[in-house]
Amino acid sequence: MVNCYTKQDYAKAYTELLEILKYFSKESLEKLPKENIEMYNLEKDKNYNFTYNKQLELDEQNVSKLTIILLANLYIQYLASEEERNKIKERDKKELELIENQKRQMYNPDKIFENRKEATYKYNVEDVSKIKQDENISLPIVKKQNIFTKIIEKIKLKFSKK
Repeated sequence: MVNCYTKQDYAKAYTELLEILKYFSKESLEKLPKENIEMYNLEKDKNYNFTYNKQLELDEQNVSKLTIILLANLYIQYLASEEERNKIKERDKKELELIENQKRQMYNPDKIFENRKEATYKYNVEDVSKIKQDENISLPIVKKQNIFTKIIEKIKLKFSKK
């Protein structure tokens, strides 16, 4: 599921992110691009107050999902080692494959068409049984006529009415 975040959501997330970054080591902060941090400062919500409690885990804090996403992206792009990045990519790939397999099982076109064939067949059988039960029903006979025959029939009908 794709979430759509507003500009206000990003502004609050930047405020939370900057507060969390205060507790990072100097070495970690130096790995982050200065342009990103400047952009976070410019775009943050100046009216929103967020305090980070370093005694609590991040999960226990009142942090938005967007902030966690931004933190994860910063970690993957700038702080994680190559080995950690590869592990994360592999895990994400497996999770996506699992989701795709679940979707294929739910929306399997073969099963959908099988259900439709069965339903059509059952419907036709019921129609036939109804027709056999009520012998008085007569089906209209459809004649195949070319255009000239149709015109002649219409002319005959007009003359016969007079």
